[in-house]
Amino acid sequence: MQKVLVAYATWAGATHEIAIKIAEVLNNHNMQADVTSADQVKSVQEYQAVLIGTSIHASQTANTFKKFLKRFHKNLVKVPVGIFVVCANMMEDTKKNQIETMEWLQRSTQKYPEIKPISIGLFGGALITEGDDFNKLNFLFRKIILSMRESFIKEHGKTDFRDWQKIIAWTEDLIQRL
Repeated sequence: MQKVLVAYATWAGATHEIAIKIAEVLNNHNMQADVTSADQVKSVQEYQAVLIGTSIHASQTANTFKKFLKRFHKNLVKVPVGIFVVCANMMEDTKKNQIETMEWLQRSTQKYPEIKPISIGLFGGALITEGDDFNKLNFLFRKIILSMRESFIKEHGKTDFRDWQKIIAWTEDLIQRL
């Protein structure tokens, strides 16, 4: 059974929830997927593949994503790697938004050109206002997210832009590449 690490760098929890869904799909395809916060990963050596997810806020990937790449980049050239990005910019999956989101991702990954992802998934995010990840944020960040929530409801009528079918389809395609 192929063992896959699904590491994530989240802000309020949307990326974490997507990582859980990805692991669920992997497990349903006879793989053993471990879901772990990127800052909690001690080693990647026991895995035959690594998927790493990051949220992007204000055009910046999460710091824990950057630290994960820095810490494990030498190991990541030895196994297939997939990257998934969760970003409000992808609430509309247009070519322009894809290009812009990829540019933001590449700012973090360009330092490690030896890492060649077999697939990159770009997904819309969600404004999560409850749960462990949200509650770990400091008071100011929680207030910002709550303020954004009201604005998103007013402007878009919702706060969750994740396309679960797209996430599942990306994961199933990734499984074929593995």
